Amino acid sequence: MARINTIWTNFSHPIKSLKNLAKETKEIVHMIKRDSIGVLYLLQTRYTIHNYKVNDITLSKKFETTATKYKHKTALIHHGSAWTFEQLHEFVNKVATAFAQAGFKKGDVVALLMESRPEFVGIWVGLSKIGCVTSLLNTNLKSQNLLHPVTVVETRALIYEAQFQSEVESLLSIMPKGHNLQLFSFGANQSKPNESVPLESILEPSKLEKVVEHKGSFADPILYIFTSGTTGLPKAAIITNSKYLINGTGIRLVTKMKPEDRIYTPLPLYHFAGGVLGMTQVLMHGNSSVLRHKFSASHFWEDCVKNECSVAQYIGETGRYLLAQPQDEYEKIHKVRCFYGNGLRPQLWPAFRSRFRIKDIVEFYGATEGNGSIINFNNREGSCGFRPVFIPHWILSKIYPNFLIKVDENTGEPVRDDKGLCIRIKPGEIGQFVGMINNKDPLKRFDGYSNSDMTQKKIVRDVLKHGDKFYASGDLLEVDKYGYCYFRDRTGDNFRWKGENVSTGEIEGAIAEFTHLSDCSVYGVQVSGYEGRAGMAAIADPERKVNLDQLLKYLEDKLPRYAIPVFIRIVDKIDITSTYKIPKHLLQKESFDIRLVKDPIYILDWRNRCYLRLDQQIHDKLSRGEFLL
Repeated sequence: MARINTIWTNFSHPIKSLKNLAKETKEIVHMIKRDSIGVLYLLQTRYTIHNYKVNDITLSKKFETTATKYKHKTALIHHGSAWTFEQLHEFVNKVATAFAQAGFKKGDVVALLMESRPEFVGIWVGLSKIGCVTSLLNTNLKSQNLLHPVTVVETRALIYEAQFQSEVESLLSIMPKGHNLQLFSFGANQSKPNESVPLESILEPSKLEKVVEHKGSFADPILYIFTSGTTGLPKAAIITNSKYLINGTGIRLVTKMKPEDRIYTPLPLYHFAGGVLGMTQVLMHGNSSVLRHKFSASHFWEDCVKNECSVAQYIGETGRYLLAQPQDEYEKIHKVRCFYGNGLRPQLWPAFRSRFRIKDIVEFYGATEGNGSIINFNNREGSCGFRPVFIPHWILSKIYPNFLIKVDENTGEPVRDDKGLCIRIKPGEIGQFVGMINNKDPLKRFDGYSNSDMTQKKIVRDVLKHGDKFYASGDLLEVDKYGYCYFRDRTGDNFRWKGENVSTGEIEGAIAEFTHLSDCSVYGVQVSGYEGRAGMAAIADPERKVNLDQLLKYLEDKLPRYAIPVFIRIVDKIDITSTYKIPKHLLQKESFDIRLVKDPIYILDWRNRCYLRLDQQIHDKLSRGEFLL
């Protein structure tokens, strides 16, 4: 009661009118209801996951139950072609049996390079059935960038779609000596290398014996999903059976998903959003999902209407792309009631809900490798989730030990009190999201990455008491007096652009290879009207020898499109610290402001595939949204 009185005083003082009092009273009632529902969801998830743990349930076991129950129901739809649960289950069993017969066993890593399609899902689920871990590769990667995820974990085999033949051949040409990689190709291609085995040939029923029985446990890893995190090259985040099942259980509750809901998943399945948050509802609960090779804003609502979708997924840029499309008949007749994902820009919420008539937008915050998340399931505009306000701390610490701590926004290091412990932020402040680690509890477990050193870097110690451990997200959030959280930024060197995590280290390395310059700094800058940060590279070139047209061509071969710098700043020199590190915050602060920066700045013009000198005219067009990035 004392806690409610304190909150009431904070919220309603000074009370200037009965109107304000009524508004604050409504907010408090709303918050009590929100907190109660949130805790109920947590308890339901905890109860379900406890049963999974006790019975040692795995994702493939759960899928077998689902496939048996919904045998003749459509599981996946892909560009007009439908797979029933029976067909998907048969394909899963073929993959499991074929690879077991080929000598693959528990713990073996198989990389998968394939666009979103039913076979993608069937392959990794089938491999998980015999205990293999599937490493999901980003289909935008080339050359050295493809080599890294294949070698950073001990990969035994690579399954690839035929259209990526040239990328695989390039990969083989630079593979380290002694690193043997078995190759399995999928799809028709006459120019496959001799060492590649057609996947279809080993899946022929005549070559398969009795379907193998499932082997595995609740805590076993089943996927590696690559994430840039906050520093360095992409890291292989470990996705276990328990993590997959937890996410599938939680998403179902907060989206109020029903068996008859059909989900539109136009996101790449190698990402956590599509591969986990989307596919969990199919594999665990029997929903139907509509897949697409690549996201298309112009076909989004048409796909939803023609496939009778009632739920759709998004990432941050999805909303902006859809709003930028001219109005069409499909956006007026779709039946999508729920839109769920992360990164919808706060400024877009009103326009998005109004134009597309979406009843529920379920925005969440969480990291691929993280052990905690927050969710906005009651349509609070711009919020990525909340922390309960009316639930006592001693209860929250048991069921939801995630909160925000003060950090140095430049370094990301925690700010500590005189006892050496971290400091929780207050309403209106910005802090880093952290989650308590307890590896005996599935909901608090932190498996991290394949690289143990990288895993340790994501752990902050002595947070609430000396000796405790918390997962440090590297992301900065702000919380208001009602407990709602809003994403503000991410600490460290990396940034997010076009819905992708961008590694500054990769870009710096590629630029250095081309220019042979000793110093180059890459960082993200904010651009009005765009989600995330656009890449900007400061290149030390006092003699102005760099040919930017040739650099662009070089980067197109080396990097995914979203990672190519939007802005390039040519400088005489870049200051370096005594520990040989390049401080980026000053460059980032100056951004591409041509009034402040005297160095030449260039902007990427994708339409003409060149870099243009940024002048006042182009700067004004960019400000008005007339120069598209």
